[in-house]
Amino acid sequence: MEIQIKKGLDSLQTETVLRLLSQTVWACSRRKEAIIESWKHSVCYGAYTADGRQIGFARVITDYATQYYICDVVVDVDFRHRGVGTSLLKTITTEDTYRSLLGMLITEEAERFYEPFGFRKDSICFMTRKGIPEVATNE
Repeated sequence: MEIQIKKGLDSLQTETVLRLLSQTVWACSRRKEAIIESWKHSVCYGAYTADGRQIGFARVITDYATQYYICDVVVDVDFRHRGVGTSLLKTITTEDTYRSLLGMLITEEAERFYEPFGFRKDSICFMTRKGIPEVATNE
């Protein structure tokens, strides 16, 4: 199957990506507005069939100097195990922009997928801080 990877927001099919992310464990409860805002502050990648249908998505957050973080990697269920995710990750990890930077990601169940791209479990304690929900004000 021919897969084309495109970088940037111009080719993203918004409703398709929102649908794909809504089917994930990690993004299913994100607000649509927050998802779209996150794209503006990320480098987005889409995977497309030869006829232009978007079947995959990933985004990268980076400072372009020391590190990058891969997140929201998702492939349409009908196209999994056909190399779509591999094409997305290969494009990202071989790009000159990221080649010399520390790459990071968080996964609970896909370690074996990411290992061929050089990702390894690290002994460093990864800490997180959950955001505090915004409170509506009546001003």
